[in-house]
Amino acid sequence: MEQKIRVFISFSSKDEALVKKLVEVLGQNGISVLWRHNLRTGNIFNDELKIFIEHAHVFMPVLTKSSSSRGWVHQEIGYAMGLHIPVFPVTTENIKPGEMLSQLQATKLSEDPEILSKQLDIAEFKDLIESKKKPALFQCAARVGDRARLLKSYSDNVGLMKKTGIVRQRGGLSSFHIPDEWIEDRVWEDRYYPGSRDLEHRELQQRERLALQKHADQAGCRLIINPEYAVKGKSKLAAATRMNSLIRFLESREDSKAIVAIQDGETSIESLTMLGDWFMAESVSFKPGDGFTNTFFTRNASEINMRIEEFEKEMNYLLSNAGWDEKDSRKKAIEYLKLKLEEIVK
Repeated sequence: MEQKIRVFISFSSKDEALVKKLVEVLGQNGISVLWRHNLRTGNIFNDELKIFIEHAHVFMPVLTKSSSSRGWVHQEIGYAMGLHIPVFPVTTENIKPGEMLSQLQATKLSEDPEILSKQLDIAEFKDLIESKKKPALFQCAARVGDRARLLKSYSDNVGLMKKTGIVRQRGGLSSFHIPDEWIEDRVWEDRYYPGSRDLEHRELQQRERLALQKHADQAGCRLIINPEYAVKGKSKLAAATRMNSLIRFLESREDSKAIVAIQDGETSIESLTMLGDWFMAESVSFKPGDGFTNTFFTRNASEINMRIEEFEKEMNYLLSNAGWDEKDSRKKAIEYLKLKLEEIVK
């Protein structure tokens, strides 16, 4: 499934009439626009604005005499370029891109609606993204707690923009086997038996689940789970508790909001999480039961779209091999997990 291209428009408030016209044309061309209309703040370069820029596939500065004199516009340009986001400068005047954009050619926008639509055609942006590929920037979480904290933060930032996305996860039992009960509930003791985890660890884990669940509630989830690996080396009580938590989550979903495939008998110790095409987090563990000690996060559009394609191919392959359809996969997965649960508690 093709993902929408997101363009962030940087401009001076004095050029807002022009920008509203660009937003309309881009929207008609099937492009999702991020601009200050979505923000709660004004023309300042702050953390909220950075979040919008970080999630853009293309950065479009509107270069005019007004914007060129605004320092924060140059800050935005520098921030986007530092994140390897392709830049597509546009202008209505005879203005050349400034020092940071000196090697780029600004597109002089036409007043003719038909020509303007062609100048802002989606193919132009796809070609730019393809031609400006650079190594993806990653943020690494070295510990389990850091992974949970960043998963929540990245998920919350998408929500801050009033956006959402399908939750795709591969590996183990997904984040939805984490309990949503109060962190001092008995289920948390059972989950780690005969070991234990402190309240801070439990809270971080729960925040991860709840942050992702907000998006799953709206856009749904697509899960490739590996129950055999997930319970390997766990006590019967810990394994059963984890399995039950996931079963309860799936039972609370609609068929169309939870698609599940089983990847059983594998020895993979990797975990992949993607929220729409907003971000991706890939985790590795050095041994079963050791937790995910290294997780790499990226918002790179090309990398994420490639991994979404791979994920969907794998999911379709697993569903086909099992003889499942997407529409009945949730019920089939619940039945499968309950049978596994019976085997565990024998």
